[in-house]
Amino acid sequence: MDQLTTYTIRSKMQGYVWLFKYHLNGIFHSFEVLDSVLSTTQKKWLKENFPFDIENINQWSKSLKDNFEIVKAEPILEFETLWEIYGNKVKKEASEKAFNKLNKSEKIKCFLAIAKYKKYLTTKPHIDQAHLVTWINGKRFNDEY
Repeated sequence: MDQLTTYTIRSKMQGYVWLFKYHLNGIFHSFEVLDSVLSTTQKKWLKENFPFDIENINQWSKSLKDNFEIVKAEPILEFETLWEIYGNKVKKEASEKAFNKLNKSEKIKCFLAIAKYKKYLTTKPHIDQAHLVTWINGKRFNDEY
């Protein structure tokens, strides 16, 4: 379950809606046309202006505001989501208490680091996955896996 920042782009004149999703590190994840089919003109324009990272979409928010309504939805940075992604479901109360002490930046780092940590563990079969509370309190999300 990826944590994503979603931008909903709605044309003020034509009413079509596009969704752009980005990983927490700002890298493009997906694009979806919700209620129409891209016209030839739209395809050409997107080919020249596609927002491949979050900086581009933020620029759109400023430069295209007269023609588009752009709404940013923050990723869900809740403990229950982290609990599901992390696995190794022991010491839930203590893990939640440690998680709630983190600031927003640290919470984002937690979500970003889990996949790297799990991949690291596959290369080190003699190392067990830490309990989530240990991983959070040790700020293991700052480690370089």
